[in-house]
Amino acid sequence: MKITFDNETKDALLENLSKQAKSVVRLAIAGFGWGGPNLSVVLDEQKSDDIVETVDGITFAVNKDEEYIFEDCIVTYKKTLFGKTFRVISKAIGESSCS
Repeated sequence: MKITFDNETKDALLENLSKQAKSVVRLAIAGFGWGGPNLSVVLDEQKSDDIVETVDGITFAVNKDEEYIFEDCIVTYKKTLFGKTFRVISKAIGESSCS
């Protein structure tokens, strides 16, 4: 997997992992909409059948059945109308967001 993110996103991920005492950032499908799957960032624990990748000190986990969606993705932390939120952009399917 190739997962990229900027320093603001890294800081927000590390802070949230620490606050919630979680060990991994899970990239997941949160549902489906008009444009396809809605991708999300979930703070979680590693499961035995996960595909795991550590990037710049952050461990990401993906369900093995969904790995192809997250082969090359970007995670961002941006201000939106609903406040600051993580956003996942998969080069395999295009943009999606989560709150």
